[in-house]
Amino acid sequence: MYMRGREEMICTVLNEPLTPTSASPAMGTTSEGHFNFESSFTSSDLPFEQKDLMMSSGTQRKLSGLGYMDVGLPPASPSEREIIPMTDDRTVFLIAGYAKYSCPYVWVRNNHERLVKLKDGDSSKPSISRDSPLKLKSTSHWNDKDIRIWDVLGELVKLSSLPSPHNPFAVDLEYFTSLPVNERIVASAAMVHFLQCVLIYAGNKSYSGLVADDLREITKHHFADFQTYLLQSTSQQREQDQAASNQSYSYQQQQGMSSSAGAATQPHQAGYSTGRTKLTQRVVAPY
Repeated sequence: MYMRGREEMICTVLNEPLTPTSASPAMGTTSEGHFNFESSFTSSDLPFEQKDLMMSSGTQRKLSGLGYMDVGLPPASPSEREIIPMTDDRTVFLIAGYAKYSCPYVWVRNNHERLVKLKDGDSSKPSISRDSPLKLKSTSHWNDKDIRIWDVLGELVKLSSLPSPHNPFAVDLEYFTSLPVNERIVASAAMVHFLQCVLIYAGNKSYSGLVADDLREITKHHFADFQTYLLQSTSQQREQDQAASNQSYSYQQQQGMSSSAGAATQPHQAGYSTGRTKLTQRVVAPY
């Protein structure tokens, strides 16, 4: 997942979740005003009928306000021009909050046939339906409920991953352990902040307990890695200081030896010159 410009976010969802599934906790009550996607689409019903998952052309023209021009709700670029690498084991979504639209929408960028039964024409050819926004519960209630970006992400994970995970925000700890320790600290800190936001703002959900468990685990790893990094940095600094000290001491010794050698040579040369002068004086004196 990453931002592409100021209006677009690319989200990649694995078709098969890497994290192990666990028993779903009891359904909790949802605070008033919070979003609950328990009744939204689930991957067990794949593929969905086009009329159920995607907005119709008429609905798009009505929402866009440009129906008189026969303009719906297309993304900035069609999916056939998507530049990121595509694979069959993951589905790419475009989440965009274009200024010209009143709320964010989500478009599928690959593996359309896995998610929806396209009706118009040959599915191997580009069509308008491929670039129709999804009828998600989260985006539909954007203007009347307290919807956050993780509500959209959670619904996409539940929609695309098969089997549908009980916790759409499950943390893949193996990914973090594969990173260098300095990168791991930054990545784990970002994940801690994200999971905290999910718990604080998402209300009491069926997956809240699982998110809290992952939050405790990733927080523990973060501080352990931070301590390791501090110890390594301190040790490296000591080694650098010791190396610099040894180099300085060696240089001083070399300078001292050079000074001693110079001092020992000067008397010998002075005595030779003095003796020669005296000898010359003795030889020339009679004349």
